[in-house]
Amino acid sequence: MSGREGDATVEGVNHSAIARPFPRQALFAKLDRRTPLTIVRAPNGYGKSDLLKSWLESSDTSDHDLVWVPAPPLNSSASEYLTTILRQSRQSGIVAPHVSGDPFTDLAAAFSAVTNPVLLVLIRPDLIPNHALEEQLVELVTRCHQLDIAVTLSGLTLFAEPYFLEVDHELIRAEELLFNSADTANLLTFIGSNPLPGEAEKITTMTGGLPTLVHAGAAVVELLPTQHDRDQLLELNLQQTIDEYTRRTTLDNTDIADHRDFLVSCSTARTLDVSTAAHLFASPESRDRIRERLLELESAGTLSRIEIGTDESWELPAAVRASLMATQPQLGLDPTEQLSSLAHFRLDSGQHASALKYATEGGDWDLAINIIENNWVTMLSESFDIVRRALQQIPPATAKKSSIALAGRDLFTMQPGDIPKPITALPRSAEELRAIGASKDARDVLNVGCVHSIRLRVAGKYGPAAETTRRLAQISRSALATNPDDISPQLPLMRVQWGITFQLSGRFAESTTEMRMAYWGGESQGIDFIARNAAGGVAMNWAIVGEPTLSQGWSRLERKHPNTYGWLHSMVRTPGLVARALTALCTLDLQDAREAVATLGEPDNNEELWAFVLYTHCQYALACREEAAAITLLRKAISDNPTKLKPDSFALPLLRSTKIDLALALGDGNLAMALSSDIAEPAANPWTLVSVARLYQRAGQNESAIALCHQFDWARESYPRPQIEALLIQAVAHSRGGEPRRAAEAWSNACSIADQTGNLRSFSTISRHDVDHLESIAGTGSSALAKFLKLAPGETFPHELNLVTLTERERQVLDLIASDASLTEMANALFISVNTVKTQVRTLYRKLQVHNRREALARGRELRLL
Repeated sequence: MSGREGDATVEGVNHSAIARPFPRQALFAKLDRRTPLTIVRAPNGYGKSDLLKSWLESSDTSDHDLVWVPAPPLNSSASEYLTTILRQSRQSGIVAPHVSGDPFTDLAAAFSAVTNPVLLVLIRPDLIPNHALEEQLVELVTRCHQLDIAVTLSGLTLFAEPYFLEVDHELIRAEELLFNSADTANLLTFIGSNPLPGEAEKITTMTGGLPTLVHAGAAVVELLPTQHDRDQLLELNLQQTIDEYTRRTTLDNTDIADHRDFLVSCSTARTLDVSTAAHLFASPESRDRIRERLLELESAGTLSRIEIGTDESWELPAAVRASLMATQPQLGLDPTEQLSSLAHFRLDSGQHASALKYATEGGDWDLAINIIENNWVTMLSESFDIVRRALQQIPPATAKKSSIALAGRDLFTMQPGDIPKPITALPRSAEELRAIGASKDARDVLNVGCVHSIRLRVAGKYGPAAETTRRLAQISRSALATNPDDISPQLPLMRVQWGITFQLSGRFAESTTEMRMAYWGGESQGIDFIARNAAGGVAMNWAIVGEPTLSQGWSRLERKHPNTYGWLHSMVRTPGLVARALTALCTLDLQDAREAVATLGEPDNNEELWAFVLYTHCQYALACREEAAAITLLRKAISDNPTKLKPDSFALPLLRSTKIDLALALGDGNLAMALSSDIAEPAANPWTLVSVARLYQRAGQNESAIALCHQFDWARESYPRPQIEALLIQAVAHSRGGEPRRAAEAWSNACSIADQTGNLRSFSTISRHDVDHLESIAGTGSSALAKFLKLAPGETFPHELNLVTLTERERQVLDLIASDASLTEMANALFISVNTVKTQVRTLYRKLQVHNRREALARGRELRLL
């Protein structure tokens, strides 16, 4: 790089001082774009100039001439500043003849004439109080094609909305300049320090990642002794460094001396707006004067403007804020009282989450509990982490005063696999449950009980969770009739959770009841995330059992409400997408199913509904004949979630059934038979019943298939899709057994249910030949069947079922192979010749479709023949 860089001032480049610039690759990548305009915007201490210096030293910019212009003195005019740029340009070797005597015209002429690329670095041009300067800089890079400009700014007086500029640009904001723990660790390694584990994290936490303080922290680490109290010394010395930095740059800064008391008073707030500042700085000043103070502190590089949102707001670096708060007693202020006062102020303005944060920080636990008790339902949608952290910080002795706080602490401190401690047992009788609901303790019982049922669910105790939930629902109905105002606000969210509990235990009718009431409660209270989640949950229930028309109706209600983002995003959107995909499959709309499955994504191990997501993927694969990929996905998901497949979970029978169907779709009868042998009572669940009965029928065991289908009480609860498929299995089995009357009866019943529900896909589970034959003998004229035949989908299961059965001698040969016996040993054991053994081994290999001993053993184990 050629050209002079100006005087080695604080803001200038001093190469001897930065012999080894610290590379920040993510930021360097943005600078390497070499856009015509690069804006680095942040307050003081964020290392704006240091970033540019390090980049210039580390990057290959030898093809550019550099003009580095330090920050202008305060109260400089625009003309004086442009003259300084002109002078620096000449000193850097750029010819800038006097053309008009106007510095801007001369600059434009000089940069237009250059043949070598030029990088013009301007430090804090926003200190010039001239709004025309922004237009002039943009005009320079527009007219001068060899010129790039990089500016450092503090505040929004220049390039406040760069995205409206008609010139390519790059913007680096304050939050991008902050160090994370990895950046700090890299810096410590870079300078050759030897930090102990956790020291990079401590530096980052205490400094808030402010680059200037992180570098100071790195220097502190270099001077630490290797003794046992090193951790305390690091914290002490680092805090002293932060306090010294705050004193030098803020408290003793003569440029902002008039704002010292104002800034210290307002440091209580993490984010400042005019109203908050006026509340904290108890003075008769007008709101306009308060705003002027904030703007002046922004211009001085003390406050950072928060650019997200429509309201004006500012913030201090976290470490500086904490240091300033420590000086509040010098003004006669108590930081704890200030935090509590601010919490009440935010609470009065409806900012519950912000109020909770300040109450927690100030240790005002009674206020924190009061905020949680009265607002926890609405806060969970956007402020889950704030509620969780507050509950975890509330002292145990204080938490005991509130059943909600105590239950919440238990829930959020629960570790995976923990079995929750039992709460006071809820009575079983309806009369006793109604009495609880009518009592003054109803709300507390419901809150604590709801948390306990969730904890049971998380621990995999789905049966007890459902039973607890059933009793809570009874209590809620009594409480709602007796004292609706006391429990109505939190009841919709509770009901969503109760609905999920019932879903996970396979109780879809009860789940739908709770979800429906949750929807109408969320709708009436204007809580969109509850209404959307509940509507999606009802739609999923109907889609799972095979009622596509009802599912579509609830999906329309779901779409009335906006989606939720943040921690609730996955929980709220998942049931609706599962419903959409399964409904599309039921109605044979494969395009919509494909889009829904793609949006749904693969199962997330942290998602409670992961088994439903997995089931949806597998059903889509069955419809599209992609069974092999589905089996791979199924095996991986199950191996990742072994503890969730509990005996009383719905996931266990659902996925067992799915495994059998996938094996059948591949024509692998032995694998399907082996999987079915793991199910002790297939008739205990409609899904396993249908899959095992289908397997029996395909294997030619028609009587066993019919008998199994009759072992479930289909009138007890509505499961249209499994019931249709069970009837189709019976129809085919009766037809194979020479009983056309019974076949026609089963077929007619299946068609009737399909007509009522709109379920078309179930017809694809039997062969097209069987469909035509059964309709010919029954003559139903089914509208659902007509739609199915018009769409003409492929058959789900192949005509041929590859079912390997071994003779007694072949089983003996396979057992000897498993014992690693040689051919001679096998011949001796079976009292036959070696040649006969070879023949029998070859026959066994052909049956198993393998080529050697290793493959034979693997296949034998897979087919459960060993």
